[in-house]
Amino acid sequence: MINRKEFIKFINSLRLKELSQESVISYTQPILEKDYKSLVADLINNHEISFYWSQPNESFSFFGYKEFFSFPLDNSISKNKSLGDLSRRFYSNIPQRSKHPLFIGGIKFPSSKNDLMWKNFNSEKWFMPKTLLLKINDEYSITFNFSPIIFNLDDTDDIVASLTSDLKFNSERMNDSEPELSIKNPLDSEILNWSNQIDNALKKISDGRLSKVVLARYKDLQFIERQNIFSLLQRLEENFENCYMFAYRNGDSVFLGASPEKLFKISDGYIETDALAGSISRGISVEEDENFTAELLCSNKNIAEHKSVVDFFLKQLTPVTEKILFDSQPSIKKYRNIQHLYAQIRAKLKQDTNLFSLLELLHPTPAVCGTPKSEALKTINDLEDFDRGMYAGVLGWFNLENEGEFIVGIRSALLKEGFLRAFAGCGIVEGSESLSEFNETELKLRPILSLFTNETINKS
Repeated sequence: MINRKEFIKFINSLRLKELSQESVISYTQPILEKDYKSLVADLINNHEISFYWSQPNESFSFFGYKEFFSFPLDNSISKNKSLGDLSRRFYSNIPQRSKHPLFIGGIKFPSSKNDLMWKNFNSEKWFMPKTLLLKINDEYSITFNFSPIIFNLDDTDDIVASLTSDLKFNSERMNDSEPELSIKNPLDSEILNWSNQIDNALKKISDGRLSKVVLARYKDLQFIERQNIFSLLQRLEENFENCYMFAYRNGDSVFLGASPEKLFKISDGYIETDALAGSISRGISVEEDENFTAELLCSNKNIAEHKSVVDFFLKQLTPVTEKILFDSQPSIKKYRNIQHLYAQIRAKLKQDTNLFSLLELLHPTPAVCGTPKSEALKTINDLEDFDRGMYAGVLGWFNLENEGEFIVGIRSALLKEGFLRAFAGCGIVEGSESLSEFNETELKLRPILSLFTNETINKS
């Protein structure tokens, strides 16, 4: 697996005796496509902490396996200082690490509940993996992150064996088929409970305490066989290539999905983000689809919902940027089963702005929470009877060059051995109707539930 000649050349270029024990050494080399796919497919089913990310339409994906160490979780200033300290003791054989993830992980939605089903996930965690598999266009590579302590081993063979010892293949047979599970139509009591939640939210909006709140619900499935995570992700990639595919695993828990929503991306001193809110289904025919598009563009309710997200980003970004460019009118972004109002926002970051402060400023957005944020959070915690956990939280990556990309964990589910809980939410504003919003959540549940039903759900 490791090119010994290149590895020894890199090691010999380091002044090992001058390195502190806190130094981080990172060695990267090319690998074959078949090795990349084989390793990801096998390792992702192990019960080790791991993180998978894929953007099929950009031909970019990576898989981080096992934890080398975690990033300290203090305030944004302290985190940024720690990142700067690390950059001075980080040694890599790649001089230019653009779009090369170093830390990966995520942040939970700030729920007041604490459900045991999310016990394997911290409220916030960013970790450097021991091994990172990376695909950029048609190039594949593997990175090993390790400590100088490894050089206490006797010889190169022992060092190489130590670095590759984690790459053990999973011999357990997984279920690669698409199980035909029966998903029952919603019960009357479920719809009634949802209607009561919407009525309570609309009363707060009418009283002026809220302008928008995002409420969510879930569906549960039971399985007999253990599911092959990589097969599930491949099916998502085939169906939703313009989304972000992800699978964040720790132990027997896997949070996975196909999110259409970018929280923000930082590159070359600029921040890019998307305002994605307001939705309608796709049409069966081209004519029906265009009619739905026209309806969405003329919907006062959806336009108001989308505007609240745009206004939020502009307000939060103004103090930390020099100039903001944004679409003054929303366009349409279409996915396989749904279409959204959409606007791009791009801004030049002020020099002292770091990604941690941006995460604090922008998470959670009105697209998954509401406005004003504090009252929306209180309403969500009062009305929802479950812990969102990683659902509507943040997932992403960053490196030492102040580059990174983060998404919102929607169109997602938590998979724990033979149990799956899929989540969906919708924005409640003045003029919202409970049945229409319920149907919207049913629509948003389809990307995940279709993995297990061959897309036969909710057809009756």
